[in-house]
Amino acid sequence: MQAAIIAPDGSFSLADHAAPQATAGAQLITVAAAGIGPTDLMRAKGFFGPLAGPYIPGGEGVGALDDGTRVYFGHSIAPFGAMAEQTLVSDAEVWPIPAELADDQVIGLAISGTGALIPMEEARIRQGDNVLILGATGPVGQVALQLARIMGAGHIVAAARSAGKLAALEARGWADASVQLGTGDDDAMLKAASNGGFDVVLDVIYGPPAEAAMRATRPGARMMSIGVQAGPTVTLSLRDLVFRSHIGVGTGQRPAAERRAAFERLMKMAAAGTLAVDTAIYPLNRAEEAWAAQAGSPHAKIVIGR
Repeated sequence: MQAAIIAPDGSFSLADHAAPQATAGAQLITVAAAGIGPTDLMRAKGFFGPLAGPYIPGGEGVGALDDGTRVYFGHSIAPFGAMAEQTLVSDAEVWPIPAELADDQVIGLAISGTGALIPMEEARIRQGDNVLILGATGPVGQVALQLARIMGAGHIVAAARSAGKLAALEARGWADASVQLGTGDDDAMLKAASNGGFDVVLDVIYGPPAEAAMRATRPGARMMSIGVQAGPTVTLSLRDLVFRSHIGVGTGQRPAAERRAAFERLMKMAAAGTLAVDTAIYPLNRAEEAWAAQAGSPHAKIVIGR
């Protein structure tokens, strides 16, 4: 079968690969669409440990079982992944999906969506809260903005580096205000946009923007950090943290049942027309181009589709 291959040195190529074979406790899936994201690039770079051998990337996708049932899947069994004609996935990671949702929307609202939903539920947004989404123009940020509105936030601010994408978010009504990061004094700009101080911050990027965001919160604020694109560390004084909480939230390694329940909540919202995410779709024969696009901050969920 045709598949994308990551070599032990982290290089990417499109080549023939042996198809997976059926095994107990797993499902063979014919892939219709595959999603890639920042963690796929991080794995290829050795962020999660040295690469033991070649493997097929792609952490999630949509496809069909042998009986034709259309499903979402994640966490393929190594060395298989979503960026191939077929993959092998454990039973617990194969989930049914609404017929009315397109493949790219299902994928865009799965890992990215649960990455936003779980920490925002844990942040306990209250009616009228001031909410900041750091890294708002990517898939996780886009979902988070919409969820903040659904959860009752009163003032929603989007922060990222792309002025054009931020303007588009405001035009859609997903954000009430925006801050273009990296163009001046982030501390001052975030404070000015905070409506007296943020109550909740969903931080997709960490690093210096997260430091500035915490200093723009008010007592009782909750910051949930889920990504490190802007840097792996922050420096905050005790004064910055007094009467505030800062929690690192991981979703990918949570039990499958918990992730599936969050996914199903998102699918219901999407089927009702209350959630959407921007996507960029590439055919499998342009997978290398899609991989490069993911490395370039695409402001959309990258999907490999047929």
